[in-house]
Amino acid sequence: MISKVGLERIGNLRIEILRMARYVQSIFNKTMVAVLERNEHQARDVIYSDSVIDYHQVELQAMIIGLTGILTPTGKELRLLTLSMNIVSALERIGDKCVFICETSLSLSKRPPIGYYDKMKSMFESVSIMTKGAIDNLVEPSLSEAERLCKSDDAIDRMQEEVKSDLIRYCEQSPSVVGRAFDLMMIFCALEEIADLSTELMEAAVYIESGRHYRCVNDDFKPVDFETQNDEG
Repeated sequence: MISKVGLERIGNLRIEILRMARYVQSIFNKTMVAVLERNEHQARDVIYSDSVIDYHQVELQAMIIGLTGILTPTGKELRLLTLSMNIVSALERIGDKCVFICETSLSLSKRPPIGYYDKMKSMFESVSIMTKGAIDNLVEPSLSEAERLCKSDDAIDRMQEEVKSDLIRYCEQSPSVVGRAFDLMMIFCALEEIADLSTELMEAAVYIESGRHYRCVNDDFKPVDFETQNDEG
């Protein structure tokens, strides 16, 4: 049985994880402004934030390891403690993707645009909904909300593939745009990866709350029966 002090420490861990999550969410919002408005100030602000995100990660990892060594939680507290490292890692990777996007956008801003603004805006808006929803789900876990958000992931995958194919055709017709097209493609790929990381956050939040494993696959947020999978294997 975990003590009252132990529960308070795990509660503090949750608060610090949510603080990092909200910071990462703000960084994504700045990234969207940096790219869509070709705003160099916002882009550099995101790039400079990388060290802050890394600091959050290191501090939380030390906190998690310290609690693992002294507490013996059960139930939801145990699931939170064991999944915390995954959550922190996913948040740090979202931050890294934002930094990459902003570094690439700075390179693009020095050259004439080649279009795709509307598609980029649509991609950012879709990923923003997923990222915000995933972080909100860390605060108040909801299976129904995770199911709703998961449906967006497949659409984002399709959008990224469509843009990739379109950019390849564009490059074949106009070789002079290859460099800019490649940078654009990398931004779309990074956004798709942020959406995937957001699904990881949702999966972790639902598992902590319910004790059941779910995976977001092909538009479906469905439970995973590992015992059945092992038997079939």
